[in-house]
Amino acid sequence: MKHFIGVAAIFIKDNKVGAFRRKYGKYAGFYEFVGGKIEANESHAQALIRECQEEIAVTVDLISYVQTLRYAYDDFIITLHAYHCNVNEYDIRLSVHDDVLWLSESELTTIPWLEADYLLFDKIKTLLRKGTL
Repeated sequence: MKHFIGVAAIFIKDNKVGAFRRKYGKYAGFYEFVGGKIEANESHAQALIRECQEEIAVTVDLISYVQTLRYAYDDFIITLHAYHCNVNEYDIRLSVHDDVLWLSESELTTIPWLEADYLLFDKIKTLLRKGTL
C-alpha cells in the first residue's frame, strides 16, 4: 500500500477554524485542511507555504506544531503533520476546493470531513478554547 507524508495547515480566525471542501476526485465533497504531500528535500514549513500558495493563493506563517497522525485509508496510508498557521491576507482564492467554511467548536462535526482530519479535532478544540487568533 502506498504511504504518503504530508502537511496540513489549520487556520483559525475569529475563534473559528477554516474547512475547505474538495472540488474533485475520489474525496470530492469532503472538507479538509489545506495541505498536501511533502516533496523531496522539502521541510514541513516549505511544504505548507507552497501548498497554501497553490491551493488558496495566500502566504502563511507557521504559528505552532499541532499534531502528527497516521491514518490508513482503503488505498493508501498517510502520515500527516498538522500546524496552526496564520494567513497573512484573507483574499483566499480557491483552486482545488469549491467552498470554505469558518466553523466554531460546536459546528466542527456538522459537515463531512476526510476521515483522517477527525483525529485532529481534540487539538483544534483546544486551540479554539484558547481563543487563538
